[in-house]
Amino acid sequence: MNDTENSLKNSSGGKPKKGGIYIDIFESVWNFPIISAALLCFFSMAFISGGQVSKLGLIITSLAIFALGCCAAFYEIYHRVNKNRNLILVLSLILCALYASFFGSAVYSSAGSAVSILNIGLATVTGIYIYLGVTDRLTTRNIILLIAASAFLIRFAYILYFSIGEHQHDVSYIGSGKGHIGYIEYFYKNGHLPDFDVREVNQFYHPPLHHIISAVWVKIQTLMGIKYENAFENIQILTLFYSTLCLILSYRIFRLLNLNGKGLIFAFAIIAFNPTFIIMSGSINNDILSITFILGAVLNTLKWYRNRSYKNIIGIALCIGLGMFTKLSVWMVAPAVAFVFIYVFFKNIRSFKKYLAQFAVFGIICVPLGLFWSIRNLVMFNVPITYVMKLSETSKQYIGDIDIFKRVFDFNVSQFENVGDQFTMYGGKYNEYNPLVALFKTSAFDEGINTKNYYDIAGFNTILFWSVVVVGIIGFAAMIYMFVKKTDELETVTKIFIGILYSTIFISYYIFCFEFPHVCTENIRYAVPLIVIGAYFVGLAVQRLSGKEVGRIKRAVGNVICTAVIIYSASSALVYDLVVT
Repeated sequence: MNDTENSLKNSSGGKPKKGGIYIDIFESVWNFPIISAALLCFFSMAFISGGQVSKLGLIITSLAIFALGCCAAFYEIYHRVNKNRNLILVLSLILCALYASFFGSAVYSSAGSAVSILNIGLATVTGIYIYLGVTDRLTTRNIILLIAASAFLIRFAYILYFSIGEHQHDVSYIGSGKGHIGYIEYFYKNGHLPDFDVREVNQFYHPPLHHIISAVWVKIQTLMGIKYENAFENIQILTLFYSTLCLILSYRIFRLLNLNGKGLIFAFAIIAFNPTFIIMSGSINNDILSITFILGAVLNTLKWYRNRSYKNIIGIALCIGLGMFTKLSVWMVAPAVAFVFIYVFFKNIRSFKKYLAQFAVFGIICVPLGLFWSIRNLVMFNVPITYVMKLSETSKQYIGDIDIFKRVFDFNVSQFENVGDQFTMYGGKYNEYNPLVALFKTSAFDEGINTKNYYDIAGFNTILFWSVVVVGIIGFAAMIYMFVKKTDELETVTKIFIGILYSTIFISYYIFCFEFPHVCTENIRYAVPLIVIGAYFVGLAVQRLSGKEVGRIKRAVGNVICTAVIIYSASSALVYDLVVT
């Protein structure tokens, strides 16, 4: 095992101290995060029936939490007779258990079942946090796991509340024969690729991997006796899993890029509570799976650069190939990966045969997977390889008639009177035209702030939006600073790799906004990896400004950054708690 792998294994902050209650499930989840995430998502289906919470499942879980809380309290009373410390511990455990029990029983008479399960979960996480704190077990590992648990709860509550017909992009509805749902239904009913020009049906031009997986998932459920409509609702279990995978992959990327301790916690929190990943956990189009593959490609490239094995380069090939078989935009990771390949090849030119063999394996796997769909459609139906459906210039959201200079450089204060993405067809005062403004707005609320559930929490929306802006600016500024300054955490090759990746995604986003000048193209879903890169540099800034050896001014700056992230995380959790109320 190399040094990097050892650092990944040992990033927990030390093994918890023995004595009192030590739950081995923490260790199991930490060692097998992907398996744990899959099992957790699968278990979550027990709570869902047609997009609604199963009341029986919720009550059973609440009672189980209550019983565990009481057992923990009595255990601590029996084994630890220590005045105030035990009093705080016992009271917090009992309060947590009673809170869970109250919400579990209240769900019988409450329509807000999604927010109930969210509050039950968050109360439980809070209780565990207090317990670990007063028993000296609040390690970096345990904090990360508790943040991850909170993130999962918010995502789960979101998919419980919103059906596959709400807050979606281009999905249409069951039986329509078009949109992403129609695409999934096509595979479910026919079991083969479209045998017609894919431009003829809305959204059928997309590569089909996500839609095939979803169709198979629906088929498995219907064979088990689950109703057809409910099986489609449960596609959100897949997207929930993909969103959770993105959280795990982001953590591993941060660790490979030498984040640890406080810096790791704050970077991880940005991804955990990021609204885009919350929303995408319930979005049943192909966006979140494509982002998962991009992050997988980034992780495997960083691993391959440190350990040039066939395993790692095959991982890169599969992530890019399968990613492009999900959505063609995954190509954006390729230039940065190509740079690493070229650098390593010429740096080790005497071993060129070794690398040529690895690159050949990469090409054999990646190229057919990545280009099969495009070439097939080109040959069979003369569809251009880079074809993307274009909206009409008569559309109400068309903004191609606005001056380019204004679109790029206009940041008039009036654009921030409403922090939601503006569409005149949804009642907005104007059509959002500045791609950068839209990037921040959609990263906080997607396009949903002017629709159901968002309009009632305008004050908190504003706090969330501006905290997203502040954290985003901090991340960008930290990135520029770290690129210029020589640091121990980032070597030159890694800086260039990240720089190419960031530039490719950002420039492609702007090109896309002007090539397809409609409000809907100015969406963070076309540039999500920028969030992960920004989170890393915020974490790196916290890490470099929080050491005991730094001066008071630098430490103060670090505290300001931490405060900004805390406000961002808390406001996001609060807004999306209120959204599902």
